Amino acid sequence: MKKKLAYLFIAISIALLVLYFFRYKRALIIEDKVPITATEIVQIDLRQIEHHLLVDVIKNPFKYINFKSKKKTDTPSFNKAIVVPRNLLFFTNKSSLKGAWYSSIIELKDGEEFRKYLLQEGFKLLENKSVELFSKNRIVIAISGGRVLIAYKQQQDVSVNTAIQTLFKETSFYKKDNDILKSISNSQSDITYTNLEADFLEADFKKGLFEIKGKIFSDLFVTDTYSEYSKNSIGFFATKINRNHPVFRALISNKNKEKFNEFTKLSIDSIVDKWNGSVVVDLKAIDKKTDTIVTYAYDDDFNKIEKKSVQELNIPHVAIVLGNNANLYAYFYNNDAVQIVENDTLFTSIPLYKMYAQRQENALNIFTKKQFNSSTLKEIKYKLNTHIDINKYLENPLEFSLLPIKNDYSQLLKNASAKLTTNDELLIQVRLKEDNRNFLAQFIKP
Repeated sequence: MKKKLAYLFIAISIALLVLYFFRYKRALIIEDKVPITATEIVQIDLRQIEHHLLVDVIKNPFKYINFKSKKKTDTPSFNKAIVVPRNLLFFTNKSSLKGAWYSSIIELKDGEEFRKYLLQEGFKLLENKSVELFSKNRIVIAISGGRVLIAYKQQQDVSVNTAIQTLFKETSFYKKDNDILKSISNSQSDITYTNLEADFLEADFKKGLFEIKGKIFSDLFVTDTYSEYSKNSIGFFATKINRNHPVFRALISNKNKEKFNEFTKLSIDSIVDKWNGSVVVDLKAIDKKTDTIVTYAYDDDFNKIEKKSVQELNIPHVAIVLGNNANLYAYFYNNDAVQIVENDTLFTSIPLYKMYAQRQENALNIFTKKQFNSSTLKEIKYKLNTHIDINKYLENPLEFSLLPIKNDYSQLLKNASAKLTTNDELLIQVRLKEDNRNFLAQFIKP
């Protein structure tokens, strides 16, 4: 009897091991998936991501168990409608596919089930011809026969109809031995990116960490000598931007110019002309300041009564250094963005906090403490360096905050950083407070 149980245990173990390797250790499917017109490719290893979540379920079962009784409802099922592929590829180019990313073809199991699922998720049917198009925000999902294709538009007004119809008829695809696919096929990462310029990035969901690393050859950021951030700083950003790069020119498009000019009463074109692209922002701390506000009221006999109230404000201890190209300080001064008030030189264009201004030969310094000292900052060479201690910031956030401070997901975050070296090596890291669970699993089931 004991031998039979032992044999049964061994047989079950072998079966489970075979199933595991069959599902999670098979090679990526990349051949005949990407048209030869594609110049940029992203590959998502769906099985590996599924494996991360499976391990987290086994280790943390109570995170996934809902003890509240639910009424059985006949809702459409994504898994019943689609053949979930081993991996999914997205691609684009700057000609026929410009302005959007398109997926490799996905097999459809149940068309009616899938259509119901899309409508349930808020997609709207745009066309009901040989190719059906369902749209939600920037995502377009196309159905043709038993096949599905996903398009993600980089801008809302991009038209994807023609490209989608062409891709359903595509017959010329990259082979797996093509150079652009070799780096993807050799990678063990959850997500990979490559292009014809030899850029290559790998992204992974690890324990308490989401990480992107690799090489990216871009002249958006320029090599220069910058200040290195103090480990005690809450946030830091330093780079030198190529002001002629298409990405930067798009950022200061007419629409954004109008918003900037309206808010600051300054011309962004004039600032850019006089700025050399270098910027350093160091948020050293956030200090609490208590103000006493005095107001007056009158009683029934018209006697003046003084009322005092206390207001707590969070004030940033921040230093901003802008590289001077040609008379940047003079432009701000001539347009009243810099003013002399009681012997103090103040930057008044953005009156959220009291900020001082200081002119140097090659830079304009803007800071909130009366004394500005950069002598303690170490200087090194790189293209981009940024860091934010999200946990520390959320303990004492600013009133005008760029972070969604009340968001449940923000509360999971510890810190984030990005660095691009002079050798074009990129490293982006986002860390969570809890480092014993997979990053993605925590965002799905906090």
